[in-house]
Amino acid sequence: MKRRLGWLVLGLVVVLGGAPFLNADRFGPRIRAGLESALGRKVEIGAVRIHLLTGPGFSVRKVLIHERPEISAEPFAYVDDLVVRIRILSLLAGRLEFSSLRLDKPHVNLMRRADGAWNFRGTGTAPGVNGGTPARMPELQVRRGRLNFKLEDRKSAYYFTDADIDFSSSGEGTFDIWFVGEMARTDRMARGLGRVTAQGRLRDTPSEPRVDLQVQLERSALQELAQLAGSPDLGVQGAVKSRAEISGPVSALQIKGQLDLTELHHWTQPPRAASVSVGYTGTLALGAQTLVLETDPKRPLRVNVKLERFLTQPAWRAEVAAKELSMAPMAEWLRPPGADFNGMKLAGWLDGGWVAESSAAATGSATLAALDWTWGEGSRLQADELKGEWRDGVLRLSPAKLELDGQPLQVECDYRLAELAWECRGASKEQHELKKLQRWMKALGLRAEWVEDFTAGQIRGALTVGQVGMEAPVWKGQLEVRSAELVVPELAVPVKVTAATVLWQQQRLTMPALRASVGGLAWSGSYRYEAGAVRPHRLSMDAEEVELEDLERVLGPLWRGTGFLSRALGMGGERRQSGAAEAEIRAHRVGVLENVRATVWREGEKVTLQAVTGEWRGAKVRASGVVRLGGDAEVAGRLTGLVWEGGVVESDWRVAGRGRLMVSGTARMTGGPADWLRGAYKWDSAGKLTVSEAEGQFEGRRVGGRVSGDVVEFDGVKLRALARPFGVALER
Repeated sequence: MKRRLGWLVLGLVVVLGGAPFLNADRFGPRIRAGLESALGRKVEIGAVRIHLLTGPGFSVRKVLIHERPEISAEPFAYVDDLVVRIRILSLLAGRLEFSSLRLDKPHVNLMRRADGAWNFRGTGTAPGVNGGTPARMPELQVRRGRLNFKLEDRKSAYYFTDADIDFSSSGEGTFDIWFVGEMARTDRMARGLGRVTAQGRLRDTPSEPRVDLQVQLERSALQELAQLAGSPDLGVQGAVKSRAEISGPVSALQIKGQLDLTELHHWTQPPRAASVSVGYTGTLALGAQTLVLETDPKRPLRVNVKLERFLTQPAWRAEVAAKELSMAPMAEWLRPPGADFNGMKLAGWLDGGWVAESSAAATGSATLAALDWTWGEGSRLQADELKGEWRDGVLRLSPAKLELDGQPLQVECDYRLAELAWECRGASKEQHELKKLQRWMKALGLRAEWVEDFTAGQIRGALTVGQVGMEAPVWKGQLEVRSAELVVPELAVPVKVTAATVLWQQQRLTMPALRASVGGLAWSGSYRYEAGAVRPHRLSMDAEEVELEDLERVLGPLWRGTGFLSRALGMGGERRQSGAAEAEIRAHRVGVLENVRATVWREGEKVTLQAVTGEWRGAKVRASGVVRLGGDAEVAGRLTGLVWEGGVVESDWRVAGRGRLMVSGTARMTGGPADWLRGAYKWDSAGKLTVSEAEGQFEGRRVGGRVSGDVVEFDGVKLRALARPFGVALER
C-alpha cells in the first residue's frame, strides 16, 4: 500500500512539475476564443503551456489584444506572459470559462473616444466573438505593467509604470478596484515620479461610470512632483504625501483630501523636521481633463491650483495669497544650517500674492512687516517693512532699511530662478564691529578670509555678495577698516591697522591706502591680492625709521622657522596656497642703512631678495639672494663709494650659513695711503674676522701684506681689523 502511495505522489509531482513544459498548443484556439469572449476583442496568442501549480489553467506567451475597430487601430494591450485560470464548473458543463487573467509586464493603452467613452468600459460584458454567448467577467490582475493614455487619437505625455492592478466583479455592473503605480512622463527619464495607491469600487451605470476611491500619494520628493507637473525648479526641496477621497461620476468627480509637507528647505539647507498639513477640496473632470484644487479660503495662506488638458497638453495655473500670515511657524524651515541657529526666533507678518502659469512667467508681490529675527547671544535683525516683487523670473527685494545688531544697514537682494542664483547688496555709513560681521558670515556659511583674520576693529562701506548654483560666493565692494587688529602667527606681536581702504572685486582685493604698525614699527602703503597672477599677493610698505632691535623682536617667529607674513603676503598659512607673494619695502632708515629699497618675494619656503639697495656712510650698498625660512641663507652684495682715509673702498661680499652666519668677500681701496690695497676676508656671527690674500701698491711698487692675528701690515702701514663687520683702523 505504501509503495502504491509513493508511486502516486511521485507521479503527481512529475505531472505538476512537468506541466509547464507540456505543449498545449492544441488548446490554443479554445483559449483564444475564450479570451476574445471575456475581453470583447480580437486576441492573438503565442505558445501555450499547461499551468497546474496554482490551479488548473494555462500560461500563454506573447499575447496581443487588439482594440475594437470603432475605437482605434492601435492594440489594447501587449502582454509578455498571460496566466489563465479555468472555472472548474464550466468544464463540467462542456464550456471553457476563465476565473482569472493575470497579465505580467503588459503595456496597456487606455483610450477615450471623441464621444467621451473609454475603451475599458464594457470589457467582459461584450458579446462573444462571432456571436458567442457573453461570458462572465474574470478577475483581472496586472503585475508590473505600464498604463498609457490616449485621448481622441492623441497620446498623453503621462503614463503609469510598475503598475499592479486587481479588477474583479462584485455584482452586476459593479467592480472592485485595487491599484498601485508610479506616475511618469514620456519626456523624462524612464522612472516613477510619485507612487499612487487606490482602492475602491467602480459602478457601470446606464449614463456613465461612477467611482468611490480612497487614493493616497505615498511620500515623494517635492522636486520630483515639480518635474511631473513640468514646472521649473524653484530650488525648494522637501517631501510630500497626500490622501484623498474621490467619488462621483467620472465626468465630475469630487475630491476631498489632506496634503502633508515635511522637511521643506532650500537646496542650500539641510532637511528640517518641521511639517505642515493642509486640507483641500476640488473637482476632477476626466472627460474635460480639468482638475481644480483649493485650500480653505478662511486660512491666512490660501492656494488654488487648476490643471487643464493634463493628459494631452498640460497647462496649469497656481495662485497663492497670504493675509496676515505669521512668520513664527516658519522659523524652523527658514533656519540657516549650523548649531548657532538652534533656538532661532522669527517674528513678523506677511501679506501678498503670487501667480504662476505654465504659459507665462510668474508674477507676485509681498510685504513683510515688523520683521524681528533673533538667534544666539545678541544677534538680531530687524526691519519695519520689507517689500518684494517677483517678475520675469527674478525675485527682487526692494532697497530696505534694516537694523543689524542695533546698527542701521541698507540692503537689497535679487534671486534669479533660472540660474538658481542670488545677489545681495548692503551698505552702511556707520561703523560695524568686525567681530559681529564675522559671526554673521560664519553662521550663514559665507567665507571671506581677510575678514576672518581680524580680531578687532570696525568696518563700514558697501559690500555685494552673490552665488550661482553650487559655485563659491563672489564678493565685491568698497570698504573702510579702522582701529583693527590682526594676529599673525608668524609675528611676535599683533598688527594694528589704523586705517585701510578696501576695494574688493571678485578675485581681486586691493588696499590702496593702508596705515598700520606692529611692535615699534609703523608704516603706510598698499596691498593687492589677485588670483591667477604670477605673484598673487603684493605688499608695498613705506616706513621712516626701523630699529634693528624692533625688527628682530617682531620677526622672531620667522627666524625660528614658523612662517612669514602668511596673512598679508600669503606665506606659510594653511588656508592660502595660492602662489607666490611679493613685497616692496621702502624705509628712510633701517639700522645703520639709510634710504633702503627692497623687493622681496616668496615661493614656498624660499624667500628671494632682489634689488635690495641702501646707503651706509655715503656708500652705496646693493644685495640679492635667497633665504629659506627657518633654515639657511645665501645673500650676495656689493659696497661701492665708501670714502675712508682719503681713499675709496668697494667690496663684494656674501652671507651664507644655517644658524651661524658667515660673511665673506673681497675689499679694494683706491687712493689714500697707497695706490691701492686689496684682500679677502671672513667674518662669522661670533665676531671672528680673518683676512687673507692681502696686497697693495705704493708709489708704483706692489707689496704683499703680512697677516698676524687681526693686523695686516703693508710696508710699514698697518691695518687693524676690529671685531665687528666693516670695522678697520689704520695705523701709520
